[in-house]
Amino acid sequence: MDSNFLSTVQPYRIDPKRWWVDIPVKDASELKPDTGNDVLLIVGDGRDVLADLINFWGIQEPADIMCMNFSPKIIPEGVPIQHYIAGDSHTPSMQKIAGQLPSGVLRHCWNQNSTNFDIRWGRNTSKGWTGTTANLGVKIGIALGYMKIVLAGCPMDTSGNWYRDSLPENDVKRGKDHTAHLWKWTEIASRPIGRFIRSMSGNTAMLFGEPDKEWLQNV
Repeated sequence: MDSNFLSTVQPYRIDPKRWWVDIPVKDASELKPDTGNDVLLIVGDGRDVLADLINFWGIQEPADIMCMNFSPKIIPEGVPIQHYIAGDSHTPSMQKIAGQLPSGVLRHCWNQNSTNFDIRWGRNTSKGWTGTTANLGVKIGIALGYMKIVLAGCPMDTSGNWYRDSLPENDVKRGKDHTAHLWKWTEIASRPIGRFIRSMSGNTAMLFGEPDKEWLQNV
């Protein structure tokens, strides 16, 4: 994949002592772990994320893993995580999770005020960010040079998050409607990068299709 041609984002290293200082990374591909994996599994917080993981691991193993937001909490013990990304990286809850991750996990964000994160991503244009955390995860995966990107727990529907039942009845996240973001996924599916993406379930699976062994192994 020509990641320079397809990429629309630019990485910057975060100085842990001065989080407001951006240090440009000239070649984003140098941030890709030396695991030998060309498949990136992006794990979201969708209600059926565990079923998605079981189904994915039934057809493909290994793959590099990028966890989003709260999803590190549901990754089985012993399964290594290579990347972590949080859209709301400026919040205490996301910074806490980032700080608890094992050393070696590369922690990505877009917000400058993000302690416990390693890489901040900016756009190559003057436009602001739009879409979801998973949208940014796909852009990062493309920039790093992954050949195949699979979404798990990113259905973009009305099923809610896997932790919904533990939330108070009046919490807005209990009934969060992710279909409002489908316009962005539809746009991505129509672009050249769409052929590098598949999804395990939901509306995104309808847009991109589900992965199979032939697609995953046809690098």
